[in-house]
Amino acid sequence: MTLQLQNIAIMLVGRVSPTVQTIANTLTDKWSPSVQIIANTLTDKVYPTVQTSAHMLANKMQPTMQTIAIMSANMKYPTIRPKHANAAFLAVWLMLALYCYSNSYDDPSSIFFNEKLAFRERFSLARTTNAEHLIEVLTYGPPTPKIERLPGTKPFLCVGVPSVARNAVSFLPQTLATLVDTLTDEERSTIHVVTLLADQDPKDHPAYEAPWLDQGSVTRAVPYDVRQAGRGTERVENMRLDHSVVLDACRSTGAQYFALVEDDIVASRDWFTRFKAGIADVEQRKASHPKAPDWLYFRLFYSEIFMGWNSEEWLGYSRVIFELYVLALVVFLVLRRTWPAASLGAQGKRTVTTYRHTSAWMAALVFGLWLPALIVLYFAAGRVSTHRMTPWSSDGVREMPNYGCCAQGLVFPQRHVDMIHDMLVTPPFNFPGDMMLEDLARDKQLTKWALEPSVFQHVGLKESSDGTQRKEVWNFSFERQQ
Repeated sequence: MTLQLQNIAIMLVGRVSPTVQTIANTLTDKWSPSVQIIANTLTDKVYPTVQTSAHMLANKMQPTMQTIAIMSANMKYPTIRPKHANAAFLAVWLMLALYCYSNSYDDPSSIFFNEKLAFRERFSLARTTNAEHLIEVLTYGPPTPKIERLPGTKPFLCVGVPSVARNAVSFLPQTLATLVDTLTDEERSTIHVVTLLADQDPKDHPAYEAPWLDQGSVTRAVPYDVRQAGRGTERVENMRLDHSVVLDACRSTGAQYFALVEDDIVASRDWFTRFKAGIADVEQRKASHPKAPDWLYFRLFYSEIFMGWNSEEWLGYSRVIFELYVLALVVFLVLRRTWPAASLGAQGKRTVTTYRHTSAWMAALVFGLWLPALIVLYFAAGRVSTHRMTPWSSDGVREMPNYGCCAQGLVFPQRHVDMIHDMLVTPPFNFPGDMMLEDLARDKQLTKWALEPSVFQHVGLKESSDGTQRKEVWNFSFERQQ
């Protein structure tokens, strides 16, 4: 190796020396006095230092240079042909498409959406079975002892459940049972459940005087004459006033949080544990940023029907695509600059011109075919599915400024209860409470959060207070739980 370096040095000296001498003569003729002074200074002061540094570098770097030279000589750089690269990309793309086909069947924003499979009740059916077992025990078994709080303590959470009789089937038993069946005694002592039978005549409700309604250890029924004047005939007005009644009943308990829960949901087994962790996370975020806006509500349920790609956000999608292209361009240029063109020429008997021609083909494939194909597949997979696959999205809570629906499970902090109560009881009653909450959050500049995946599922699918409906309010991710 040393002999080779010496030969190269001699060759360079032989070829470069005449040119250097010519340049030196020219400089000497034109700027001889100045150059001579600088040269003398450099010779006297700098040359010894440079010479010493050169010797030190030569002694230290020679083994490393020899190693690099040997590695470079032995390394075989791959020869990438555009057709081979294109075939490899196509294989990878097809595998990704197959994965999306099997994973995005329950994403309504995906082209792979399969309605028959997506609306199949799996986990919610299991929870309904658990609820029916508890209802049977409470109905026909021995009385369950009440779990009381310690004197002077206030509940951590008060759950308000307004309910009206339905024409076909009542979902209230499953709702209440799944809220309490997995709680420990300690957890039950921190929860207060208020149930409002909101019919004009409470005796018309199937749950009236049902043994399980009062036997559910943490369940309490609001007195049936709490509204004095009874129930009206306008649906929206009745809903808002019903919500205000359970909210007022919970307010009297002094609970730290109030949860408004509809009577047609089932809850996951770990709903309370995850709720406590999620609410602590949201409160911690607020405490760590005192100047940040306060939050209005925390969702325990949201419909994924409305969480797809929205035309209103096209500008944001375009910005992300542009940034992706810029990043790909930078990476491509860096790789092209560092790729060993000379080695490609030696191994594949190609010239630098051929290598540049190949690079142009690769650029056309990357920016004209591969990136567009990946972007199309990303959007085709659906927004819900891609969000599930995002590693940094699985922290348990997410801010949900838009498209949050519906009112199956909303939690409010005690500090906002009075404001929300006034909103519910104040005419006109043109809009339901959940729509009014969106306006309230906008006007007061309050944030809105959600627990993900949802810990509630809306099971009132066959029939609801608004008449028969198809499954328009559904959380697909809930059914993936075990």
